[in-house]
Amino acid sequence: MPERRATIAPSTDADGVQRLDLADGRRLAYELVGPTARNENDSGEGAVSSDPAAPVVLVVHGTPDSRLATPPDPAVPGVCQVLIDRPGFGDSDVDLGATLASVADDLAELCGHLGVEQVGVMAWSAGALFGLTLAARHSALVSRLVLAAPLAPAESWPVAAPDRFGFDEADVADIAPLLVPPDVDLDLAITIALGDEAPHRTEVEAVPGAAQRLGESVLASVRSGTVGLERDLAAQLTTPDLAAVVAPCHLVLGEADAVCPPAMGAWLAEGLVSADVTVETLPGAGHAFPLVRWAELITAAAGL
Repeated sequence: MPERRATIAPSTDADGVQRLDLADGRRLAYELVGPTARNENDSGEGAVSSDPAAPVVLVVHGTPDSRLATPPDPAVPGVCQVLIDRPGFGDSDVDLGATLASVADDLAELCGHLGVEQVGVMAWSAGALFGLTLAARHSALVSRLVLAAPLAPAESWPVAAPDRFGFDEADVADIAPLLVPPDVDLDLAITIALGDEAPHRTEVEAVPGAAQRLGESVLASVRSGTVGLERDLAAQLTTPDLAAVVAPCHLVLGEADAVCPPAMGAWLAEGLVSADVTVETLPGAGHAFPLVRWAELITAAAGL
């Protein structure tokens, strides 16, 4: 198996965020969590590298969210996690033309910058669409996928989620402020993060500090305005090339998930005809179960 190693530029903000200058001039924000050691690169300048023996997992957040959509302490022993802000979310620059494909290419560029030759992917909710597209477009990069409470594309909704509100791209600018109002503050963001469904709320409240963390994630999702959210909504109207995904895929579904019901996972699994697919349905689980099963999901994505 190729060596999986991350080399990160030394500039780091106090909150751990780092930024990659992408080829088109935009900046992509990310944070490294896990085993690291300081060394020098070929030019003698300081750099940070993960333990070469530690597998690397790219964590892809949902919508409206950011890299903060994790438990308060997301560290998993022996795994280097790369938490990313998609374009227009958190500390990443806006991409007015962002699509599933362009975001997947951004993530591949980040992995190249980090020196990662193979990466596991753990994608939650709407992040599944981007994780699947990354695996389809960069098959040699993605070693395995774990899709937690995955959102399926709009094409599936009449069958997999017939009660879900349908929309087209012309609607996204009107929908975005309904998801995260312009006057949002932390209290309202926490309310949004907690949701209306009892299983979801129970899962969030089961992890100390998680409600505040997710509230901060919702706030970060509109730090640069709603363009990132609008482009994410538009991306849901596009179906990834599921047949091009060859990496093993493990789908973990919440039996009581009203946001992304298990039928969405079943629809995705049926389309992943070129991959080794396993599906696990968690009895009674809602949409926030990744918070209470974080280590298990990350370990699975790492192949441990």
